[in-house]
Amino acid sequence: MIGAETRRKRPFFNKPDLIIFLAIIIAATVLRLYQLDVRPFHHDEAAVGSFTYKLFTNGNYTYDPVFHGPFLYYLTVAVFNIIGDTEFAARLVPALTGVGMVLLVYPFRHYLGRPGWLITAAFFAFSPSFLYYSRFFRNDIFLTFFTLTAIVCAAKYLEQRNNPNRLIYVALGSAALAFSVTAKENAYVTLALLGFPVGMYVLYRLWLGYRTRHLRHDPVAFIEKNLFNFIMDAGLFVVVFLAIYVVLYSYFFKDFEAVKGATFSAFSHWYEMHEIERIGGPPYYYIPLMFLYELPIALFAFLGSIEYTVRFIKNRDNPMMAFLVYFLAVNLAAYAYIGEKVPWLILHPLLPAILIAGAYLGEIIPTLKQRPRWAEAIFVVILIFSSSFFLYTSYNLNYKNHSDPSEPLIQASQPPQKYQEFLTTLHETAKLHKGYYTEIQVTDVEMETQLLWQIRHYNNVKWRIDLENDPVLDAPIIIVHDEDADYVEQVVSDKYHRLDSAKMAWYWYSTKDINYKFVMYRWMNRPQSEYGVVLFYR
Repeated sequence: MIGAETRRKRPFFNKPDLIIFLAIIIAATVLRLYQLDVRPFHHDEAAVGSFTYKLFTNGNYTYDPVFHGPFLYYLTVAVFNIIGDTEFAARLVPALTGVGMVLLVYPFRHYLGRPGWLITAAFFAFSPSFLYYSRFFRNDIFLTFFTLTAIVCAAKYLEQRNNPNRLIYVALGSAALAFSVTAKENAYVTLALLGFPVGMYVLYRLWLGYRTRHLRHDPVAFIEKNLFNFIMDAGLFVVVFLAIYVVLYSYFFKDFEAVKGATFSAFSHWYEMHEIERIGGPPYYYIPLMFLYELPIALFAFLGSIEYTVRFIKNRDNPMMAFLVYFLAVNLAAYAYIGEKVPWLILHPLLPAILIAGAYLGEIIPTLKQRPRWAEAIFVVILIFSSSFFLYTSYNLNYKNHSDPSEPLIQASQPPQKYQEFLTTLHETAKLHKGYYTEIQVTDVEMETQLLWQIRHYNNVKWRIDLENDPVLDAPIIIVHDEDADYVEQVVSDKYHRLDSAKMAWYWYSTKDINYKFVMYRWMNRPQSEYGVVLFYR
């Protein structure tokens, strides 16, 4: 393994690299923007969208850990002000953040080697999980982006540790972590996981430098200089972090009371979710998902982790890779322990896994000709098969089955694609009457989360119509639970049409579902369960 110091002396960006990297960036951008608004808003997207729309229209924000931090809302409202409040606009910021993760590979390329850094960029671009959650109006893509930014800044800081330029990376790294804390509460998990090795490294460098280079000269001067630098760097880090934290949580200095309780609310919310296990799962929940969706990454991250660990123990070789192995292990451990198991949290262990897999493949591929023919053949077959399955899975998840609950990476609260017909019919019916002033009657209270976003522009919505009190159902648009549909069909006039749909669909998985047809085609031998809703329109 070529050490990081040696690799930094080599030229790393020639014309072929530039062409390949630009092609990967273009592909990542197209994949994230193509048909970005075709899939109906997930239940959680609709909830976050409704919260964002209130800020957009009323200009009021109050932190609620259930809906996570303010970063997503402020940024999305800025986009709404430019191009309007649409599904495309809401998903645009996560999509561009996903592209940003590909771009962040470039300043980190020295630690990944050539062609490892290009493989890593391609993994980020085509990863089923990263691509899906780059096209998803939620917060975890921001956390992974800021985590990668912080890692890059830490690496650059170490390169410049005796240069005043290091302060740039202190400020940028602090800003990245502060933004992550204002995006979602599990950023505190990331802070803890990153903070431990950073603290150990700082102490180690101070001790090593004192012992090996400065003990015979002027140890007092050495300690004073390094202590001064440490205080200055730490002070800048704290100032930048607190400035961003206070500005965003106070809603730009409008609500300082919110700042006082933000951290406590974040911890208490996540502790509650951990305790109640609202959406539970086994400790190994994320590992099968990684092998199902990210096969080459899972395989070569596992093999690379063993290789880099052995090298570091024997020779203290490549501490950056050793750190990434640590970061992968502790992320898997942390999210195995946390009681709430939701598919988007896979991004956090997947981030270091991609970096490890890309670097490891970048080492192995150029040396294939030096290996026995049989070993070369086996490796090529495994690489081609796993990469083909990886791309096949990414296409199916993101463009074919993007609303299919048989995809385990899609949580149950995703409406099936037929819900889009429900919404289209609703809007077309309204155009035939009074547009956004068309009366809408909603009897199903469970539909409010979805509809607060989907019919946000309508000004004459009657919520929570109580069917037991025999209300007059005569609005041009009536929305009911499917269990009440037959009754409503009897009491409305014959001018109404009926459209059956569902606001979400799901499967309860069992081990017998895991077979060849499921792995390849997500085939299930039973119909999906649904929360049915019915639209009556005239």
